[in-house]
Amino acid sequence: MKILIIADVHNRPDADKKTLVRLKKAIDSIACDLIVFLGDMVHGPAVKENYEKYLCEVLDLTASRPFATVFGNHDDECYFSKEQILEVMKTYKNCLTKGRDYVLKMDGETLLFMDSGSYYKGEESFYDIVKQEQIDWAKSKIYGEKAILFQHIIMPDIMEWIECSRIWKLRAVWDSKGFCRFKKDVHYSGRLGERPCPPDVNTGELEQLCSNLKAAVFGHDHKNTFELDLMGVRFIQCAGSGSNSYDKYCKSSVKVLDTKTLETKLIYL
Repeated sequence: MKILIIADVHNRPDADKKTLVRLKKAIDSIACDLIVFLGDMVHGPAVKENYEKYLCEVLDLTASRPFATVFGNHDDECYFSKEQILEVMKTYKNCLTKGRDYVLKMDGETLLFMDSGSYYKGEESFYDIVKQEQIDWAKSKIYGEKAILFQHIIMPDIMEWIECSRIWKLRAVWDSKGFCRFKKDVHYSGRLGERPCPPDVNTGELEQLCSNLKAAVFGHDHKNTFELDLMGVRFIQCAGSGSNSYDKYCKSSVKVLDTKTLETKLIYL
């Protein structure tokens, strides 16, 4: 099974239309069985009205191909709620999205879609966390299987904080709090263009689900394309697909995932 993964389109009123043009060209030319949007399809803070218009501009690109979605932290930062967004999506006959958290069974594969939330209500973290009740639900749905997880914000298990007096250190990325880097036993391929931004609170999502996952696919961090293996799970990070956010720092792209081999192909737009 081939899945075309599109992350962080960030469509908005003041956006350059080249995002839509480039994505349409890619979708029309890439053979796939499913399109997955990894959240932040619309840049909510910039859309004060006509949210549906900007969402449909992205969904129309699917050209009747089956698609599924997860929510990002920017999707509902406006006057449109997640429930309203889901209502619009479900008007498309090719929409397979069932809700915030759901499972799809396709071509012998189990695909798990999780809402990683937006922002944490408290000082312990900036970004939201996957709640324990979500993890319990997921465990009950994929027990005994090897699923592929799709969610917007990456899990925090890959990172560790380090003390360093230098401004830069191998595999370390500067953050306002200090230095962070991948854990010592984590070796990655691909691009690390910015500090990954997981929640600062670890709810044990990976530890509890790893025995039933073979891969986990993330968006959110627009300049990163790295891939790595951790606790038996293949982590696949996807960069932003929108030309209106970080394109001048890292060219927008999509990935095609082969679910049997877990190999990916990075395609620049």
